[in-house]
Amino acid sequence: MTESTFAQDFENRFSLAKIRFRILAFFIDIIIFWLIAIIFGIFFGTPLENEIGFSYNGFPAFFVILIGLFLWPISEGMFGQTIGKRFLDLKVVKGDFKPIGLGEGIARFIIGFVDYFFLIGIIVAATNKKKKRVGDMVANTIVISTKPNS
Repeated sequence: MTESTFAQDFENRFSLAKIRFRILAFFIDIIIFWLIAIIFGIFFGTPLENEIGFSYNGFPAFFVILIGLFLWPISEGMFGQTIGKRFLDLKVVKGDFKPIGLGEGIARFIIGFVDYFFLIGIIVAATNKKKKRVGDMVANTIVISTKPNS
């Protein structure tokens, strides 16, 4: 099977992920990260005075950063999915429908900060034929639904 035949077959079997499911997957990931950070903060953080939350210093701060990196760029780079995407049957793949690598996962994550600023990513994805946010354009990735088309 040639590369173009592979891509056409894949494109016929799977559809681009709907933006609302991508947003929901992001919120699921944020809630998971928040819960882990709160639980970790209860045991290892310093409670903030006059505010709700925790301060992390040293190893606890390093651990929380590692959790965030694993939940987003590492899990996407290794598996093509975050926990939220897996829950909603979404997957990140290259433009030719092949699995992404760690480089693409990191690029999507870093540029994601631009995407979330003033909701630029949602606006760009809503006006883009392939529903790509800026991070997808930079990394040459797309997000698909892993449920086969009927």
